Amino acid sequence: MQNVKLDWEELRKAGQLAFEEQRYEDCEQIWLEALEDAKHSNNELQEATTDLDLAALYNVVAQYQQAEPHITHSLELRARNLGDQSLEVAECLTALAKNQGFQGKMHECEQLYLRSLQTKEATLGAEHTDVADSLQELANFYASIGNFAECEPLLLRSLSIKESTSGLLSREVASSLKTLARIYRKQGRFNEADQFYLKTLEVKEQLLGPDNEEVAETLRSLANNYSYQGKYAEAEPLYKRSLEIYEKNPDPDHSEIATNLHNLAVLYYKMGRDGEAAMLYRRALELFSTVLGTEHPEVATTLLSMAKFYEERKKFDKAATLTNLAVQIYEKNYGPDHKTVGSALKDLAELYSAQGRTIEAEDLRHRAQAILST
Repeated sequence: MQNVKLDWEELRKAGQLAFEEQRYEDCEQIWLEALEDAKHSNNELQEATTDLDLAALYNVVAQYQQAEPHITHSLELRARNLGDQSLEVAECLTALAKNQGFQGKMHECEQLYLRSLQTKEATLGAEHTDVADSLQELANFYASIGNFAECEPLLLRSLSIKESTSGLLSREVASSLKTLARIYRKQGRFNEADQFYLKTLEVKEQLLGPDNEEVAETLRSLANNYSYQGKYAEAEPLYKRSLEIYEKNPDPDHSEIATNLHNLAVLYYKMGRDGEAAMLYRRALELFSTVLGTEHPEVATTLLSMAKFYEERKKFDKAATLTNLAVQIYEKNYGPDHKTVGSALKDLAELYSAQGRTIEAEDLRHRAQAILST
Protein backbone atom coordinates (compact mmCIF):
# COMPACT_ATOMS: atom_id res chain seq x y z
CA MET A 1 0.00 0.00 0.00
CA GLN A 2 1.43 3.36 -1.03
CA ASN A 3 1.88 6.18 1.48
CA VAL A 4 -0.73 8.91 1.04
CA LYS A 5 0.84 12.30 0.40
CA LEU A 6 -0.47 14.95 2.80
CA ASP A 7 -1.44 18.38 1.57
CA TRP A 8 -0.18 21.63 3.12
CA GLU A 9 -3.00 21.95 5.69
CA GLU A 10 -2.54 18.35 6.83
CA LEU A 11 1.23 18.74 7.07
CA ARG A 12 0.85 21.91 9.12
CA LYS A 13 -1.53 20.20 11.55
CA ALA A 14 0.76 17.18 11.84
CA GLY A 15 3.67 19.51 12.61
CA GLN A 16 1.62 21.33 15.24
CA LEU A 17 0.83 18.03 16.95
CA ALA A 18 4.51 17.06 16.96
CA PHE A 19 5.37 20.51 18.34
CA GLU A 20 2.82 20.21 21.16
CA GLU A 21 4.18 16.76 22.00
CA GLN A 22 7.75 18.21 22.01
CA ARG A 23 8.84 15.90 19.17
CA TYR A 24 10.90 18.72 17.76
CA GLU A 25 12.93 16.77 15.19
CA ASP A 26 9.75 15.26 13.73
CA CYS A 27 8.13 18.69 13.77
CA GLU A 28 11.00 20.23 11.83
CA GLN A 29 10.91 17.58 9.11
CA ILE A 30 7.13 17.87 8.71
CA TRP A 31 7.15 21.66 8.48
CA LEU A 32 10.07 21.64 6.06
CA GLU A 33 7.98 19.34 3.88
CA ALA A 34 5.04 21.75 4.25
CA LEU A 35 7.32 24.62 3.20
CA GLU A 36 8.35 22.77 0.05
CA ASP A 37 4.70 22.00 -0.68
CA ALA A 38 3.79 25.71 -0.42
CA LYS A 39 6.69 26.70 -2.68
CA HIS A 40 5.76 24.05 -5.23
CA SER A 41 2.18 25.36 -5.23
CA ASN A 42 3.38 28.95 -5.60
CA ASN A 43 1.27 29.87 -2.56
CA GLU A 44 3.24 32.67 -0.92
CA LEU A 45 0.87 33.11 2.03
CA GLN A 46 1.13 29.43 2.93
CA GLU A 47 4.89 29.73 2.56
CA ALA A 48 4.92 32.75 4.88
CA THR A 49 2.85 30.93 7.51
CA THR A 50 5.14 27.90 7.42
CA ASP A 51 8.20 30.13 7.72
CA LEU A 52 6.72 31.54 10.94
CA ASP A 53 5.95 28.04 12.21
CA LEU A 54 9.55 26.97 11.65
CA ALA A 55 10.85 30.14 13.28
CA ALA A 56 8.75 29.45 16.38
CA LEU A 57 10.21 25.93 16.51
CA TYR A 58 13.80 27.16 16.15
CA ASN A 59 13.25 29.78 18.86
CA VAL A 60 11.97 27.11 21.26
CA VAL A 61 15.10 25.01 20.76
CA ALA A 62 17.25 28.16 21.02
CA GLN A 63 18.40 28.15 17.38
CA TYR A 64 17.76 31.88 17.12
CA GLN A 65 20.00 32.62 14.16
CA GLN A 66 18.34 29.85 12.18
CA ALA A 67 14.90 31.27 13.03
CA GLU A 68 15.63 34.84 11.88
CA PRO A 69 15.71 34.37 8.07
CA HIS A 70 12.41 32.47 8.19
CA ILE A 71 10.75 35.42 9.95
CA THR A 72 12.20 38.05 7.62
CA HIS A 73 11.11 36.00 4.60
CA SER A 74 7.60 35.64 6.01
CA LEU A 75 7.49 39.40 6.61
CA GLU A 76 8.54 40.09 3.03
CA LEU A 77 5.94 37.73 1.56
CA ARG A 78 3.08 39.04 3.70
CA ALA A 79 3.93 42.69 3.06
CA ARG A 80 3.95 42.03 -0.69
CA ASN A 81 0.66 40.12 -0.67
CA LEU A 82 -1.32 41.82 2.10
CA GLY A 83 0.18 45.28 2.55
CA ASP A 84 2.47 46.84 5.14
CA GLN A 85 -0.41 47.71 7.50
CA SER A 86 -1.93 44.23 7.68
CA LEU A 87 -2.28 42.36 10.97
CA GLU A 88 -0.34 39.48 9.44
CA VAL A 89 2.63 41.82 8.96
CA ALA A 90 2.23 42.99 12.57
CA GLU A 91 2.44 39.33 13.63
CA CYS A 92 5.74 38.99 11.75
CA LEU A 93 7.09 42.19 13.33
CA THR A 94 6.31 40.85 16.80
CA ALA A 95 7.92 37.49 16.02
CA LEU A 96 11.03 39.22 14.71
CA ALA A 97 11.15 41.49 17.77
CA LYS A 98 11.16 38.45 20.06
CA ASN A 99 13.87 36.80 17.98
CA GLN A 100 16.08 39.90 18.08
CA GLY A 101 15.59 40.08 21.83
CA PHE A 102 16.69 36.45 22.20
CA GLN A 103 19.87 37.39 20.32
CA GLY A 104 20.53 40.43 22.51
CA LYS A 105 19.80 42.96 19.72
CA MET A 106 17.81 45.27 21.96
CA HIS A 107 17.56 48.37 19.76
CA GLU A 108 16.20 46.34 16.85
CA CYS A 109 13.84 44.54 19.24
CA GLU A 110 12.37 47.82 20.55
CA GLN A 111 11.82 49.30 17.09
CA LEU A 112 10.06 46.18 15.86
CA TYR A 113 7.70 46.09 18.86
CA LEU A 114 6.87 49.77 18.28
CA ARG A 115 6.17 49.15 14.58
CA SER A 116 3.89 46.23 15.43
CA LEU A 117 2.00 48.33 18.00
CA GLN A 118 1.59 51.24 15.57
CA THR A 119 0.29 48.88 12.87
CA LYS A 120 -2.32 47.40 15.19
CA GLU A 121 -3.44 50.81 16.49
CA ALA A 122 -3.86 52.10 12.93
CA THR A 123 -5.79 49.02 11.82
CA LEU A 124 -7.86 48.14 14.91
CA GLY A 125 -8.10 51.32 16.98
CA ALA A 126 -6.46 52.22 20.28
CA GLU A 127 -8.83 50.23 22.54
CA HIS A 128 -8.68 46.82 20.86
CA THR A 129 -7.57 43.73 22.81
CA ASP A 130 -4.83 43.01 20.26
CA VAL A 131 -3.46 46.50 20.97
CA ALA A 132 -3.52 45.64 24.68
CA ASP A 133 -1.44 42.53 23.91
CA SER A 134 1.10 44.61 21.99
CA LEU A 135 1.29 47.13 24.83
CA GLN A 136 2.05 44.27 27.20
CA GLU A 137 4.73 42.82 24.91
CA LEU A 138 6.42 46.20 24.58
CA ALA A 139 6.21 46.65 28.35
CA ASN A 140 7.82 43.24 28.85
CA PHE A 141 10.66 44.34 26.60
CA TYR A 142 11.24 47.53 28.61
CA ALA A 143 11.16 45.50 31.82
CA SER A 144 13.80 43.14 30.42
CA ILE A 145 16.22 46.06 29.98
CA GLY A 146 15.30 47.67 33.30
CA ASN A 147 13.37 50.60 31.81
CA PHE A 148 10.53 50.49 34.34
CA ALA A 149 9.55 54.13 33.78
CA GLU A 150 8.41 53.21 30.25
CA CYS A 151 7.09 49.83 31.28
CA GLU A 152 4.55 50.53 34.03
CA PRO A 153 2.25 52.99 32.17
CA LEU A 154 2.09 50.62 29.18
CA LEU A 155 1.02 47.78 31.45
CA LEU A 156 -1.59 49.87 33.24
CA ARG A 157 -3.03 50.98 29.88
CA SER A 158 -3.08 47.37 28.71
CA LEU A 159 -4.86 46.27 31.91
CA SER A 160 -7.45 49.03 31.53
CA ILE A 161 -8.27 47.94 27.96
CA LYS A 162 -8.58 44.30 29.00
CA GLU A 163 -10.84 45.08 31.97
CA SER A 164 -13.11 47.11 29.67
CA THR A 165 -13.27 44.56 26.88
CA SER A 166 -12.98 41.20 28.66
CA GLY A 167 -14.26 41.82 32.19
CA LEU A 168 -12.49 41.63 35.54
CA LEU A 169 -12.64 37.83 35.66
CA SER A 170 -10.78 36.83 32.50
CA ARG A 171 -7.52 35.26 31.38
CA GLU A 172 -6.58 38.50 29.67
CA VAL A 173 -6.86 40.44 32.92
CA ALA A 174 -5.00 37.69 34.80
CA SER A 175 -2.14 37.95 32.31
CA SER A 176 -1.81 41.70 32.89
CA LEU A 177 -2.02 41.30 36.67
CA LYS A 178 0.74 38.69 36.55
CA THR A 179 2.95 40.89 34.39
CA LEU A 180 2.50 43.87 36.74
CA ALA A 181 3.39 41.63 39.67
CA ARG A 182 6.58 40.54 37.91
CA ILE A 183 7.53 44.13 37.11
CA TYR A 184 7.04 45.22 40.72
CA ARG A 185 9.16 42.27 41.85
CA LYS A 186 11.97 43.25 39.50
CA GLN A 187 11.92 46.75 41.03
CA GLY A 188 12.10 45.35 44.56
CA ARG A 189 8.51 46.47 45.25
CA PHE A 190 7.78 43.10 46.84
CA ASN A 191 4.63 43.99 48.77
CA GLU A 192 2.95 45.28 45.61
CA ALA A 193 4.15 42.20 43.75
CA ASP A 194 2.64 39.95 46.44
CA GLN A 195 -0.72 41.72 46.05
CA PHE A 196 -0.78 41.37 42.28
CA TYR A 197 0.33 37.72 42.34
CA LEU A 198 -2.43 36.97 44.85
CA LYS A 199 -4.97 38.77 42.63
CA THR A 200 -3.74 36.73 39.65
CA LEU A 201 -4.04 33.52 41.64
CA GLU A 202 -7.58 34.38 42.73
CA VAL A 203 -8.70 35.09 39.15
CA LYS A 204 -7.10 31.95 37.74
CA GLU A 205 -8.46 29.65 40.45
CA GLN A 206 -11.99 30.98 39.87
CA LEU A 207 -11.67 30.71 36.10
CA LEU A 208 -9.80 27.43 35.76
CA GLY A 209 -10.08 25.53 39.05
CA PRO A 210 -7.42 24.84 41.69
CA ASP A 211 -5.55 22.12 39.78
CA ASN A 212 -4.97 23.90 36.47
CA GLU A 213 -1.39 24.31 35.22
CA GLU A 214 -1.83 28.08 34.95
CA VAL A 215 -2.63 28.08 38.67
CA ALA A 216 0.54 26.04 39.22
CA GLU A 217 2.59 28.62 37.30
CA THR A 218 1.15 31.46 39.42
CA LEU A 219 1.81 29.56 42.64
CA ARG A 220 5.44 29.19 41.55
CA SER A 221 5.72 32.90 40.78
CA LEU A 222 4.30 33.83 44.17
CA ALA A 223 6.68 31.36 45.81
CA ASN A 224 9.59 32.95 43.94
CA ASN A 225 8.55 36.35 45.26
CA TYR A 226 8.43 35.05 48.83
CA SER A 227 11.83 33.42 48.35
CA TYR A 228 13.37 36.70 47.17
CA GLN A 229 12.16 38.25 50.44
CA GLY A 230 13.64 35.44 52.53
CA LYS A 231 10.17 34.09 53.37
CA TYR A 232 11.27 30.51 52.82
CA ALA A 233 8.64 28.89 55.04
CA GLU A 234 5.87 30.60 53.02
CA ALA A 235 7.50 29.71 49.70
CA GLU A 236 8.03 25.98 50.26
CA PRO A 237 4.35 24.81 50.36
CA LEU A 238 3.58 26.91 47.26
CA TYR A 239 6.44 25.31 45.32
CA LYS A 240 5.29 21.86 46.44
CA ARG A 241 1.66 22.50 45.50
CA SER A 242 2.77 23.82 42.10
CA LEU A 243 4.94 20.76 41.49
CA GLU A 244 2.13 18.43 42.54
CA ILE A 245 -0.28 20.02 40.02
CA TYR A 246 2.21 19.57 37.17
CA GLU A 247 3.02 15.98 38.15
CA LYS A 248 -0.66 15.00 38.45
CA ASN A 249 -1.43 16.12 34.91
CA PRO A 250 -2.19 13.06 32.72
CA ASP A 251 0.09 14.53 30.05
CA PRO A 252 2.69 16.37 32.16
CA ASP A 253 4.94 19.12 30.82
CA HIS A 254 8.32 17.82 31.93
CA SER A 255 10.08 21.13 31.36
CA GLU A 256 7.70 22.76 33.88
CA ILE A 257 8.34 19.95 36.34
CA ALA A 258 12.08 20.50 35.86
CA THR A 259 11.66 24.23 36.52
CA ASN A 260 9.84 23.52 39.78
CA LEU A 261 12.48 20.99 40.84
CA HIS A 262 15.16 23.60 40.12
CA ASN A 263 13.34 26.27 42.13
CA LEU A 264 12.88 23.92 45.08
CA ALA A 265 16.57 23.02 44.88
CA VAL A 266 17.49 26.71 45.09
CA LEU A 267 15.13 27.17 48.04
CA TYR A 268 16.64 24.22 49.95
CA TYR A 269 20.12 25.50 49.10
CA LYS A 270 19.20 28.85 50.71
CA MET A 271 17.75 27.03 53.73
CA GLY A 272 20.91 24.95 54.16
CA ARG A 273 19.16 21.67 53.33
CA ASP A 274 22.09 20.51 51.19
CA GLY A 275 21.17 16.87 50.62
CA GLU A 276 17.69 17.69 49.34
CA ALA A 277 19.05 20.55 47.23
CA ALA A 278 21.69 18.40 45.52
CA MET A 279 19.18 15.66 44.73
CA LEU A 280 16.69 18.10 43.21
CA TYR A 281 19.38 19.85 41.16
CA ARG A 282 20.33 16.51 39.62
CA ARG A 283 16.70 15.64 38.84
CA ALA A 284 16.08 19.06 37.26
CA LEU A 285 19.23 18.82 35.13
CA GLU A 286 18.34 15.33 33.93
CA LEU A 287 14.80 16.39 32.98
CA PHE A 288 15.87 19.57 31.19
CA SER A 289 18.51 17.63 29.26
CA THR A 290 16.02 14.95 28.24
CA VAL A 291 13.20 17.28 27.22
CA LEU A 292 15.08 20.24 25.74
CA GLY A 293 18.40 18.69 24.76
CA THR A 294 21.78 18.84 26.48
CA GLU A 295 22.74 22.13 24.79
CA HIS A 296 19.64 24.19 25.62
CA PRO A 297 20.14 27.46 27.61
CA GLU A 298 17.90 26.13 30.42
CA VAL A 299 20.44 23.35 30.93
CA ALA A 300 23.21 25.96 31.17
CA THR A 301 21.19 28.00 33.69
CA THR A 302 20.71 24.92 35.86
CA LEU A 303 24.42 24.10 35.61
CA LEU A 304 25.29 27.62 36.81
CA SER A 305 22.87 27.34 39.71
CA MET A 306 24.43 24.02 40.71
CA ALA A 307 27.87 25.61 40.39
CA LYS A 308 26.90 28.34 42.87
CA PHE A 309 25.74 25.64 45.26
CA TYR A 310 29.09 23.84 45.09
CA GLU A 311 31.10 27.07 45.16
CA GLU A 312 29.57 28.09 48.49
CA ARG A 313 30.59 24.71 49.85
CA LYS A 314 34.19 25.29 48.65
CA LYS A 315 33.97 22.54 46.04
CA PHE A 316 35.68 24.72 43.44
CA ASP A 317 36.71 21.96 41.03
CA LYS A 318 33.13 20.74 40.60
CA ALA A 319 31.79 24.29 40.38
CA ALA A 320 34.34 25.23 37.70
CA THR A 321 33.52 22.15 35.62
CA LEU A 322 29.79 22.96 35.70
CA THR A 323 30.37 26.65 34.91
CA ASN A 324 32.66 25.81 32.00
CA LEU A 325 29.95 23.56 30.54
CA ALA A 326 27.42 26.38 30.92
CA VAL A 327 29.74 28.81 29.09
CA GLN A 328 30.08 26.38 26.18
CA ILE A 329 26.29 25.97 25.90
CA TYR A 330 25.68 29.74 26.03
CA GLU A 331 28.36 30.36 23.39
CA LYS A 332 26.81 27.80 21.08
CA ASN A 333 23.35 29.34 21.43
CA TYR A 334 24.12 33.06 21.66
CA GLY A 335 27.57 33.47 20.12
CA PRO A 336 30.84 34.34 21.93
CA ASP A 337 30.06 38.02 22.57
CA HIS A 338 26.63 37.80 24.23
CA LYS A 339 26.30 39.35 27.70
CA THR A 340 25.04 36.05 29.12
CA VAL A 341 28.35 34.52 28.03
CA GLY A 342 30.24 37.45 29.59
CA SER A 343 28.49 37.00 32.92
CA ALA A 344 29.22 33.26 32.97
CA LEU A 345 32.87 33.89 32.04
CA LYS A 346 33.13 36.29 34.97
CA ASP A 347 31.88 33.55 37.30
CA LEU A 348 34.34 31.08 35.81
CA ALA A 349 37.22 33.53 36.31
CA GLU A 350 36.42 33.73 40.03
CA LEU A 351 36.39 29.97 40.31
CA TYR A 352 39.71 29.64 38.49
CA SER A 353 41.14 32.21 40.88
CA ALA A 354 39.91 30.17 43.85
CA GLN A 355 41.64 27.14 42.35
CA GLY A 356 44.90 29.05 42.00
CA ARG A 357 44.70 29.15 38.19
CA THR A 358 45.71 32.81 38.20
CA ILE A 359 46.75 33.32 34.58
CA GLU A 360 43.63 31.62 33.20
CA ALA A 361 41.47 33.60 35.60
CA GLU A 362 42.96 36.90 34.48
CA ASP A 363 42.45 36.05 30.81
CA LEU A 364 38.80 35.23 31.47
CA ARG A 365 38.29 38.47 33.45
CA HIS A 366 39.61 40.52 30.53
CA ARG A 367 37.35 38.68 28.08
CA ALA A 368 34.30 39.02 30.34
CA GLN A 369 34.95 42.72 30.86
CA ALA A 370 35.25 43.30 27.13
CA ILE A 371 31.88 41.62 26.53
CA LEU A 372 30.02 43.24 29.43
CA SER A 373 31.29 46.75 28.73
CA THR A 374 29.92 46.88 25.16
